[in-house]
Amino acid sequence: MAETNLTKVHISRGDEKATPDKASTGALSRWLETDKQRLRVVTYPTGYEADHVCYDGHSFYITEGSIKMEVGEEVVEWKEGDAFIIPDDVPHRVFNPFASDAKVIVVDNV
Repeated sequence: MAETNLTKVHISRGDEKATPDKASTGALSRWLETDKQRLRVVTYPTGYEADHVCYDGHSFYITEGSIKMEVGEEVVEWKEGDAFIIPDDVPHRVFNPFASDAKVIVVDNV
């Protein structure tokens, strides 16, 4: 079969099962990555708390639920529909103290 532009596309369908996230212990994700890009559809379950402070940059879009995040010394609540970018070298840690899971699209700097 000849290679087309579509065969070069990395795809994760909505019915694909999430697996343990490689970067966020305790979270689940559908992970897509090339040598230049990384996109994760992450589920932060109720009670999730990151096991580390991260210094890598990310872009976030909350598609369902809410999360809280420590950004340096501040704690911010992010809700469904919120989007934000954290640059490299800004310390942050995610947690979900809410009664429902949160789904978040995360684009990582690579």
